[in-house]
Amino acid sequence: MASTLKASPTAIPQHKDEEEGHQKAAEADDVSMARSDMELKKKALFRSVLLLLAAGIITITVGALLTRFDKAFQLQYSSKFAISKGSSTPLHNSHSNNNNNHNDGVQNISMSDFKPATFRRNSSDYVLSAPKWTGDNIQPRTREYLWVISDVAANPDGVMRPMILINEQFPGPLIECNENDVVRVTIHNRATNATSFHWHGLFHNGSNWMDGTTGITQCPIPPGESYTYEFNTTGQYGTYWYHSHFSTQYTDGLFGPLVIHSPREPGTNRYKTDQIVMLHDHYHDLSRNKLYKYMAPDGENEEPIPDGALINGRNIRNCSTIDKKYQCNNTETELAEIYTPSGSSHRLRFINVGAFAEFELGLDEHALEVIEADGTALAPSSYHKLNINVAQRYSVIVNATSTTASEFWLRARMINHCFSKPSAVAEPEVRAVVRYSAAPVSQTKPTASGSMDVLPLPTTQPWDSNIALICKDLDGKLEPAIPMPAPTPDMLFYLRSNFEIGNYSLSRGFFNSSTWKRDLRNPALNRVSLQRNKVPKELEPEGVMHDLFNADKGMVLKVDGIKAVDLLIDNYDDGNHPMHLHGHKFWVMASGRGYFNMSDYHNIPQKGRLVRDTVTLEGFGFVLIRFITDNPGMWAFHCHNVWHAEAGLMMSLFTRPEIVKDWTLPSDLVGFCSHPNATDGYFDDIKETVPLEWRHDNGEE
Repeated sequence: MASTLKASPTAIPQHKDEEEGHQKAAEADDVSMARSDMELKKKALFRSVLLLLAAGIITITVGALLTRFDKAFQLQYSSKFAISKGSSTPLHNSHSNNNNNHNDGVQNISMSDFKPATFRRNSSDYVLSAPKWTGDNIQPRTREYLWVISDVAANPDGVMRPMILINEQFPGPLIECNENDVVRVTIHNRATNATSFHWHGLFHNGSNWMDGTTGITQCPIPPGESYTYEFNTTGQYGTYWYHSHFSTQYTDGLFGPLVIHSPREPGTNRYKTDQIVMLHDHYHDLSRNKLYKYMAPDGENEEPIPDGALINGRNIRNCSTIDKKYQCNNTETELAEIYTPSGSSHRLRFINVGAFAEFELGLDEHALEVIEADGTALAPSSYHKLNINVAQRYSVIVNATSTTASEFWLRARMINHCFSKPSAVAEPEVRAVVRYSAAPVSQTKPTASGSMDVLPLPTTQPWDSNIALICKDLDGKLEPAIPMPAPTPDMLFYLRSNFEIGNYSLSRGFFNSSTWKRDLRNPALNRVSLQRNKVPKELEPEGVMHDLFNADKGMVLKVDGIKAVDLLIDNYDDGNHPMHLHGHKFWVMASGRGYFNMSDYHNIPQKGRLVRDTVTLEGFGFVLIRFITDNPGMWAFHCHNVWHAEAGLMMSLFTRPEIVKDWTLPSDLVGFCSHPNATDGYFDDIKETVPLEWRHDNGEE
């Protein structure tokens, strides 16, 4: 029989001495054990403190190294900077129909040999040559451009910083063509990082893969590789622009203007000259470093504050006011100058090519007659000041008829009241000089005494000293010059836009419950068109796609056939969002502060609605847009504030899927997806310091 062991009650000692001995021994054991436990706890606590201190030191060190990357980039790797010596010559033939052998004459030099003026593009490059429409020059042509992308040290406003430039000049070259032309741009990527180019506002009907949007229509062009973008300009005219669409890279210098002429454009006989004026905020650090700090835990969506602003890549900063961590030399910097012969009218095409800031602009003592917005010709409407948000374009006619002066200030002020820290902007206003002159005049000239006389600067005053407090679009009196009534809608999709704090205290932008995380090695277009993705013969029904895409990491909205679609976006964020739709223009049906009243939905007038491709969604406001899904492809819809887009405020529209699923994509473009350096320079390459939840999906895990 199995015995059972039972725990006895407390044992009773037989003698008192024995009892006392046992008690003393027990007490000694207890003290010894307590001391041992205390020592173990102290050691564990000490190890924990050491680990925490080590983690803190590593984090601070990595952050410091990244935030000072650009300075190290200049000092340690200056021998790798490709900077032309002497006078720079563009490396492309803007209107050539032949590929020419290319010799850029570039040599590696040290920072001590740097000549600040060599990278600045000649202002005359942005003066347009409008064609005289005859039977001979309306025939379609092929316009070829050859661009070399490289890392360059430059100081547009006097402060030296690393930049990424096209043909070593800043800003980028003008693309000028006629409607129905074919534009062919060959990119040779000699920069350290990958890249891509988006042609902002162009339709790319039938060639969606040329849209240049990484993670949506293509994989990036790796360092050392080349790619040729080719697209036609059928059905479009007006003012557009191009820029890198690889993370925040375009703010480092990869952007420029694109203009399409057409005999169909109304009012082209009303002005004598036609020229580009690009406005943008400017940072003294690489955008990637700014992005790292912006995306860090507990960032609370505090966008990086610009260090200043430029007009056509020019400004002059006072070096004595610049942080000593930067190198500053303003001896060869200059303000932009615009030449307008007196007694005649002139077209100025304003483009906000910036990253974050909306501008309020005005020309002293002149009215601005707005005739175009985002490639749509408008019935003329006069303003003293214009608001222009990121990626928007406005053309204005200026009458050079003032008799009070011959030079005037063009003022562009960042609306810093929309920044998280308005007072942090040292110089929110940038100026250019508008001179009543038929041609550029030398800034200096010799005198009898041998000294130099500088041309006079304006002494004019602004229209008023009031400063805009709200970031929003111009009022609703802008209407198309050629009536384009909006169609009756077939469907309505509702989007809620906001920023949320999630895992790791990370602030990300959301449309409904979706925050976009790019898959740079498997773009959305590839997933619906390549056989290797096993695309089903019958794609899922209209609406948000769930089978091929994880909707939480990137909403893809599928629309079958040709339909008129309404997007209603309510903004639950205090910041504004310049919303851009790729491949389409849309009617702005309604917008404003507060939230849209659906009882008004069926009563919105269909006539007189502005048609454009980028619209401002006000802070705590709404916008209702309508577009036609007649352009097949995978099209990004996103906030054009680069910080917000990288934080996930992006989605995609999949239109005409019955056509797209049978496409064959260019083999060289698809080949980039498996290139080992396709994601070089992307935020996620610092994987040791980035939590898994923080990263985009680059197929590298």
